[in-house]
Amino acid sequence: MNRQGRLSLPAILSIPILIGITFALGVSGFMDAGDRLDAALYKSLALFGYNDSLATGLPDKDWRLAVGRWTGTAVVFAAAGAAAIALLQERIAMAVARWVKQDLVVIGSQTIANKAFELGLRAGKGVLWLGAASLGARNLRSVAMPWPPGDSAGVVLDHARAADHILIVEDDDAHAVMLARAARRASPRAFITVLMRDGRLAEDAAGTFNESRTRVLSQGDVAARALMLDHPPFLLAREAEHRRIHALIVGFGQVGQAIARDIIVNCRTTYLDVPQITVVDPHAKALEGALRIRAPEIDACVHLNLIEGRIGSEAVEPEADELVAGIRSVGPVTAAYVCLKSDTEALAAAAMLQALMRRNGVSGIPIFVRLRELNTISAGQDDLRGLDSLIPFGDLDSLLAASEFLSDRPDAAARSFSDAYREALPPEERDNPANSASMPWDKLDESFRQNNRDVVAHIPAKLASAGIDPQIWRGVNGVPRLGPGLALFGDDHSLELLAELEHERWCAQRRMTGWRFVDAPRKDQALRLHPDLIPYNDLTDEKKEYDRVNVRETALTLSGRR
Repeated sequence: MNRQGRLSLPAILSIPILIGITFALGVSGFMDAGDRLDAALYKSLALFGYNDSLATGLPDKDWRLAVGRWTGTAVVFAAAGAAAIALLQERIAMAVARWVKQDLVVIGSQTIANKAFELGLRAGKGVLWLGAASLGARNLRSVAMPWPPGDSAGVVLDHARAADHILIVEDDDAHAVMLARAARRASPRAFITVLMRDGRLAEDAAGTFNESRTRVLSQGDVAARALMLDHPPFLLAREAEHRRIHALIVGFGQVGQAIARDIIVNCRTTYLDVPQITVVDPHAKALEGALRIRAPEIDACVHLNLIEGRIGSEAVEPEADELVAGIRSVGPVTAAYVCLKSDTEALAAAAMLQALMRRNGVSGIPIFVRLRELNTISAGQDDLRGLDSLIPFGDLDSLLAASEFLSDRPDAAARSFSDAYREALPPEERDNPANSASMPWDKLDESFRQNNRDVVAHIPAKLASAGIDPQIWRGVNGVPRLGPGLALFGDDHSLELLAELEHERWCAQRRMTGWRFVDAPRKDQALRLHPDLIPYNDLTDEKKEYDRVNVRETALTLSGRR
């Protein structure tokens, strides 16, 4: 048996091999006895026990007949045994899937579901995968099974009742939301992670569920955050002596938009101006319209340069010189990000982008390519050239690791920031139902949970602004720790600079989720209007204190005292 419980390949191949041997022995014996080939083939069926009278005329002492009868009998028993095993395996696996508790339930038919199943097994978890291409079971605690007949939500209710963690990665986002509701009914205490394709829909779905144990994430957002951890664009801009990040994004689908948002919100520093983002996409103008509906005040936190066109092996539009001039007209490019629908398209576009840059005397710009399979190119070796000089991101292992789908304490750092904010509030505000941002984490509105996650995501930018050596924090998935003698800030002036930076980040995060400034005494949660979307220096000292609290909490977390 193989590791998933099916018959191994050698065992399966033994059956046709034995059939061939049996026929060879029978045909040889019958033809030596004077039969023609067709008659010999027909009579050889006797060796499988179908009709022994066919063997009339063959000497009983012919060794070929004796051996052929044994091999023929072995074929019959092997085939019957294989059928019985397959039937029993299916029944046992389905019973196990329904009644044996699994630590992790993976729901979905995507390649990423297969990868999650493998990672769960590697972590020593009991895993059930609903939506696999075929039935398989390594042992009682690892079962992969296709969708059984019937209502998929009902199947989830039956099979996910005692799971600790549930991961949903369906092709259809709407179906994923429906299955997430069924999973929550089945297992009220499980940590549920839903990885969706559409970033905006994921944001809205997260707000709809609005519970701390159901985390709805965009695959693009998770991939973008992992990329920014490994290759912070604010460091690239500093190394290139640019006054701001200028990101060139080829393909403005879900991943491209996620990269743009992460640069706008989580990559702000004290030493760089507002970022510049140039987009090359055949539908750039339509996408810009949708973006401005979702974020009406986006111009306050980023300079956008959208070019309707495409870059690929089949065409470059607009004409090459015009395209390059449009890109360079807003300043030198810090980094390029190629985010297309398939790995083949992405590699072709990246190769053409390399050629365009060389043709125009531009070199040294890092080009990041979204690839689902990490080993497609050989980035990371010495003397790289051609496609191997590209930098891949967004592979499935990195995506799943960054999603924290197996963690028993997801969002731990974000929770600590939320608790610190509550402690800084006056007692009368701390439990005021009218102040949604003051609630404990489990009762907090999802938009404020996301704000705290963004505070954590912004830690590397704060560390860079404070002059902390990048070797300490670059690529750390979580909260890095500062050793003795290192601190995020050393005096009130440094604290104030970082508090102002934190306010700029908060404003960008609010604006990217649709909030607008209003000149009023209080915010309007329903219409997303807020009076504090103003420069830091225009805030009251009471309002500034919230930003200082976030910075102090960051310092405590980095020092290990949280």
